[in-house]
Amino acid sequence: MMRRVVSSKAVVAPVARFAPVASMSLAARPASTVAISVQGLHYVGTGLAAIALAGVGLGIGTIFGNLLVACARQPNLTRMLFNYAIVGFALTEAIGLFALMLAFLMLFS
Repeated sequence: MMRRVVSSKAVVAPVARFAPVASMSLAARPASTVAISVQGLHYVGTGLAAIALAGVGLGIGTIFGNLLVACARQPNLTRMLFNYAIVGFALTEAIGLFALMLAFLMLFS
């Protein structure tokens, strides 16, 4: 435990050069806990909306993984299966963009 050394000399505070103005003498208030918790909830909502992006990644991986399996089984249908995979990719990616848009709206609104 540290102890402070107390000197016998009194410390004199410096004298202000200007007299305080009445409007500048307002006391600072502590921040409201309600405002802090609402700001924290913006971050929580953004994080929860970003969870949907993980689902989009899984969906895209599943689409192209199954495309490879299907092309290995039916090589003559590769072109048609690829077209279906691109449509599935576009729809899955659109869901991800909507989730990202919602996350940004929650964060910055």
